[in-house]
Parts: sequence; C-alpha cells; structure tokens
Amino acid sequence: AGQFFTPRAVIDLLVRILDPQPTDTIYDPACGSAGMLIESANSVLESGKSVAKMRFYGQEVNQTSSAIGRMNLYIHDVDDAEVVRGDTLRDPKFVDELGKLSTFDIVIANPPFSLKEWGHENWATDPHRRSEHGGVPPKKNGDMAWIQHMLASADPDTGRVGVVMPHGVLFRSGDEAKIRQYLIEADLLETVIGLGPNLFYGAAIPACLLILRKHKEKDRLGTVRIIDGSKRFQTGR
Repeated sequence: AGQFFTPRAVIDLLVRILDPQPTDTIYDPACGSAGMLIESANSVLESGKSVAKMRFYGQEVNQTSSAIGRMNLYIHDVDDAEVVRGDTLRDPKFVDELGKLSTFDIVIANPPFSLKEWGHENWATDPHRRSEHGGVPPKKNGDMAWIQHMLASADPDTGRVGVVMPHGVLFRSGDEAKIRQYLIEADLLETVIGLGPNLFYGAAIPACLLILRKHKEKDRLGTVRIIDGSKRFQTGR
C-alpha cells in the first residue's frame, strides 16, 4: 500500500527543521506507529523545556498501526495525544464544531507514496476545499493530495509543514505540475531536500523532504532553497 517505516534519521531531520516549541500543536495525518509525534516531543524535552502545554494528534487508516501508535505514545509518556483511525483524505477526523478542518502549528508526515485509490472522485467538491491549493491531483496518484491536506491543516499564522515524498512530485507533468506552480507562486514552498535511494525499508526509490510555511522569514521570501542530500548519508544494515 506504499507504506514504509520511516528511518529515525529522517524523522530527526524533519523535526529539527520544523523546530517544535513548548506550546505547539502537532499533527501527523498518516501517523503509523506515531514516531514523528514522539520525536517532536523528545526534541522539546531534550532542549530542557516542558511538553505540558503541547498537544499531539494523529490519524491512521490501518487499524493495527493506529493501535500501536496509541500504545507507543503511552509508553513514551506523551500524555496529551490523540490517535484516531480513519482514511485521512476521504474522511479527516480532526474538525472543529462547524465541521471545518482543525489547524495545527506543525503538520508532519511520511504518507503512503503514490496512492492509487485516494478519493479523486470527490476532491473537486471536497467540503474542506483542499483542492484550492492548486487544483485536483491525478486520479492514480495521491501524493499532491497529501500535501494539499497538510497545507489546509496548517495554522494560517504559525503553520509549518514537513513531508516525505517520492522524487516524482518534483518533476511529474500534468495536474501535479499545476499544483507545484501554485506552491511556488503562493510562496509556500521553502525548501526541497533530495535524499538518496534505499533509505526506506522495502523501497529502493529515492525520496525528498518538502518544507512549506504559511509565512516565511523575510530573508526567505520569494525563494526556494534546494539541497542535494543524496550523498550526505551512510549506508548500513
């Protein structure tokens, strides 16, 4: 199903870039065993600060993974956390009292790569209006739909997004190209980090990290930082 365990080093890099703070809300829409939520909490604790005011949220379609995620958070003493089971793209569970998508300070994920059955048929009329972030992704590939969902779930003032994607999102044509153009022209895309192949267990294809922000720092406005990290890792067993 395009699902891969995310290596600890990749999680650590994403979390360090997004820089969680002691009052942040953190959301993983494809949380699996909740590793990214736990690492976000650990990052704050390791800096000598408290996570007492932080809130952690995750959604996961796989029943076993969502149960493991809840158990994992409990074992790691991440108390104020909520993991729910459900199809995030078709039926997002975190909504406010008016039925609108809840928003969070940090949205972080390694969603399933190149999902074929992702809910294309309802995206144009999506009640959460996620297609407003550049249009409707291709029917047989849900990569950009995850990015649109994560942007729609990011706080309009403080929101920052970190997502693991296959390299194809950087160059595929058609509907994906239109969404890429939107991300750049709306000045939402801050950084692209290319990773090497064979980083993910069970997947040889190279991946990349996309960092997006609702409001960039002044010195980053109108620019996209592109980093080739494909040689900056060590292979091992």
